Amino acid sequence: MVNVAKNLGFLLDATLRLDPQIKRLKASVCQKLRNISKMRPFLCEKQLQIITQALVMSSLDYCNSLYFGANQRILKQLQSLQNRAGRIIKGLKRRDDVEPHLENLHWLKIQERIEFKIILLTFKCIHGLAPKYLCDLIQYSSSCGRHVYLHCPVSSSSKAFSAVAPKLWNDLPQDIKKIINVNIFKNKLKAHLFRKSYCIY
Repeated sequence: MVNVAKNLGFLLDATLRLDPQIKRLKASVCQKLRNISKMRPFLCEKQLQIITQALVMSSLDYCNSLYFGANQRILKQLQSLQNRAGRIIKGLKRRDDVEPHLENLHWLKIQERIEFKIILLTFKCIHGLAPKYLCDLIQYSSSCGRHVYLHCPVSSSSKAFSAVAPKLWNDLPQDIKKIINVNIFKNKLKAHLFRKSYCIY
């Protein structure tokens, strides 16, 4: 019996606890962060940010929609990696409060990065920009002009895209849901989730 399978570079274990994936991701990201930390004396903050986003944040974001609904232990481990990246860029000590600096970097926290990915996929499904197999998972409850409401299936798993996508979409403010340009939508969505990340009202 196979306990762990790899699909597109993502490790899925039999219980879907994601421990093998997180263990491998942490090892990879920590090695990258150690190397970036060694370069810190020779680079300015902007250069460090660009390198970190290219090497570290891209790793944390890869297939991150699969982390939706994961237990808090998993999410805390991912958040700690992002926090460490922020500390290296800002030259902070381990015990320093990193949250204001993550806000200064304009980074969404891990939970909101996951939601961003799922909501953006949902937008693309609604506007016919996603693959058909994803579009077919979306069911419409009602549509009035640009106000689209999605049906939330009661029986679906809470982690399934067909259940998660409608809930996240329906919870969005109407002024964001009515946007039809994908680039404007991404900017508005990030601003909305950024306020949620840092409790900005």
